[in-house]
Amino acid sequence: MAVDAVPPVVPAFEFSVASQGMSKGVLQSEGAQFIIRPSLKAHGFQLGAQWKNISTNSAKGEASIIGGWNGKARGFELGGSLAYKILTSASGSGNRQSWEATASLSRKAGKLGMRASAVFSPDDLGSTKQSLYVEGGPSLDLPARFRLSANLGHRWRDGSPDYTSYNIGISRPVLKVLTADVRLYDTNRGELGRTYERRLVGSMRLAL
Repeated sequence: MAVDAVPPVVPAFEFSVASQGMSKGVLQSEGAQFIIRPSLKAHGFQLGAQWKNISTNSAKGEASIIGGWNGKARGFELGGSLAYKILTSASGSGNRQSWEATASLSRKAGKLGMRASAVFSPDDLGSTKQSLYVEGGPSLDLPARFRLSANLGHRWRDGSPDYTSYNIGISRPVLKVLTADVRLYDTNRGELGRTYERRLVGSMRLAL
């Protein structure tokens, strides 16, 4: 293969801040959450790392090494990744490392979009063992570059309660590399405490 035919390796960087951290439809940090994600991309493949602060009884942070792929087939956007996650500043007896696999599928038809994703861990962090979270929903492009989207999800877990999650929100690019989002989250298990209760979350994502 000629040298100029080798796909270039492109560095990328994402930084996100949210008023509260959310993961798989439930609360992950009581206060603001910061997510840092550098990566290298080439020909649809990417290799990256991630760190974010969390608020749990067993840890204050979560670091990940992530490998993934994104592509297109028959008008669909496809994606898949495998992550190795490690709790940082960890204490207690729960699981401090885990593997997590993610698959996603989406499609646009004019201003309407649809997406679905699944996240599986054979032995999740903390006290949870096997975990599967499936989520999907529509989006609609609105005037002035606003986008309305909603999602419905369900999580099956061994060692922790199952729950159904739902959210609806609106997002808009503020700059070419900066996107703002305001979203209302809720679950069907609010009786289990703050982690599962309704909340309004604002976030900003910088992607370079």
